[in-house]
Amino acid sequence: MNKTHITGVILAGGRATRMGGRDKGLVKLNSKYMIEHVITALRPQVGQLLISANRNLEQYAQLSDCPVLADTFGHYDGPLAGMATALANAQTDYVLFAPCDSPFISSQLAERLYTRLIQTNADASVADDGSRIHPVFSLLKRSLLADLMAFLKTEERSIRRFLAQLPLLTKADFSDNAETFLNINTFEERDNCEYALKKESL
Repeated sequence: MNKTHITGVILAGGRATRMGGRDKGLVKLNSKYMIEHVITALRPQVGQLLISANRNLEQYAQLSDCPVLADTFGHYDGPLAGMATALANAQTDYVLFAPCDSPFISSQLAERLYTRLIQTNADASVADDGSRIHPVFSLLKRSLLADLMAFLKTEERSIRRFLAQLPLLTKADFSDNAETFLNINTFEERDNCEYALKKESL
C-alpha cells in the first residue's frame, strides 16, 4: 500500500446531542482532545489528513495542522454530507474515513481496508468487527462522489444505506481489533474510558 494515494478524513461535524451539544472532537480524554487521539492514529497511515467539521474550524486547524472542511452539501446533515465534501476536495484516488470520537483506532485501519478493496476490485471497503459493519470506518474511491451526490438528493442520510446500494462493496475483517470501533457518545462513557486507561497504565 502506498499511503500517498490515500487521503484520511476525520469526521467531526456532528451535533453531539448526547453530550449536551458539546463539540465531541474537542472534549478532553486523558488531558488530550478526543480528536488528537484520532489524529495520532491516522496521520501515519495516509498521505494527507483532512478534518470535516461544522464549528470551531480554526481550533481544529491549529490542533491538526491540516485543512478543515465545513459541509458544503447541507449543514449538520450527518456524516454523509461531510463525506461528500471530503470526496469533492480530496486529491487522491482513495479516501479513508474515521470518526472523531473513537480514540483507539487500529494502526492497520488503512492497510486492511485498502488491501481488501484491491483484492476484491471494489469501489468501497467497510470495516467489519465480526458481528456487524461500521460504516464510518470506510475507504471509498473518490470516483464515488457522483453516486453519493445522487443519493443525497433523495434526502436520504444513512451511510449504511448508501454503502448497501453500491454494487461493488467489500468488508474488511477487524474481528481481532474490535476496540478500534469503541466510540464515546456521553460524558459517562468518556469517564469510564479514562478510568480503564488509567488502570492499564498502572
